[in-house]
Order: sequence, then structure tokens, then C-alpha cells
Amino acid sequence: MGKCKRRTLNKQILSSSLSRKEALEDVISKIRENKLDTNTKNLLTLFGITPEELTEAGASYEEVLILKRYIF
Repeated sequence: MGKCKRRTLNKQILSSSLSRKEALEDVISKIRENKLDTNTKNLLTLFGITPEELTEAGASYEEVLILKRYIF
């Protein structure tokens, strides 16, 4: 399955149950719990969340740097 089809399927599944704000909160909580998995990466790519948005939503600079090494 190509990237576009997979992204479309994930978008249909996740976008119906999550808002952008909830996705940001979920990603920040997973960073703080050190549970960086593929689901976290999928949320970031699905919603197009940038490091700047994470810091504005309450993540510390150090947390974003850890995430940046892992995903971005």
C-alpha cells in the first residue's frame, strides 16, 4: 500500500475521533512518559504538528529536542 493510501486511511480513522488539540495533548503526554512509538509518529505526521506548535501547547524545549531527534 502506498503512502498516500495509508495516510488517507489513517486520516479517516483518527480524524473522526481526535481533534488537533487532543492530538497535541496526547503527543505531549507520550513525550513526558517516554513512550515514543509509531502511534506518536503517526499523530505528528497526520496532523502536521510542528515543534513550534508543541512548545506553544506546553512542551518544554528539552522535550521537543528529544522528539526532534527521534522523529523530525
